[in-house]
Amino acid sequence: MIKYLQLPFLFDTTLMQDELKKIAEEQWLLHYQTMHYEGEWTAIPLRSADGSLDNVFINPAENPEYKDTSLLHSSPLFREILLQFKCPLLAVRLLKLNAGATIKEHKDADLQFEKGEARIHIPIITHPLVEFYLDKERINMQEGECWYMNFNLPHSIINNSPVNRVHLVIDVVANEWITTLFSQPLQNKREVEEQQYDAETKQAIIAQLRSMNTETADKLADQMEDV
Repeated sequence: MIKYLQLPFLFDTTLMQDELKKIAEEQWLLHYQTMHYEGEWTAIPLRSADGSLDNVFINPAENPEYKDTSLLHSSPLFREILLQFKCPLLAVRLLKLNAGATIKEHKDADLQFEKGEARIHIPIITHPLVEFYLDKERINMQEGECWYMNFNLPHSIINNSPVNRVHLVIDVVANEWITTLFSQPLQNKREVEEQQYDAETKQAIIAQLRSMNTETADKLADQMEDV
């Protein structure tokens, strides 16, 4: 299973930061998982469950319907970035972790490509002193890069820097386009050791891949079954 990978996109940092300045005048909402962090962790929704600017919740429904917010409608650059992803979009948010803030180690249940969803991070503002850990491994993401990570694994962030870290965070459905992209030998790609999954979890992932009913997903399922 994929632990993380750097996707073959590089976005213009200056343009993203200029777009962010326009949006940053809007009210940042405190992240709802208050037990998971210390300091200030806030969000602005670009796509939300009802298209509302007051809603940063992730919809727990099996087939949630997300809508663009008015801020996304007025943000041509972020709309252009989202068009690069040829897959169904779920929640899209700007997430800001203030200087000195910490996100405690936690897991986001079932949030991994092999179970049908992927979370993609595009750093807009970051700093070398921001420490992002995924399953105890530090991941160094640079401004403008594009990363997928398996957030079903333990992860945490410590912002030891003097800047407020801001990422564009995109949740997507893992369709054939994503499956094909993730199957390529991309830069900074690391697999999770297969033995981390018990038999029941492994069979559930194989079933999810089979349900996608695509050639690439079937090949990945075949590979899992051969291990």
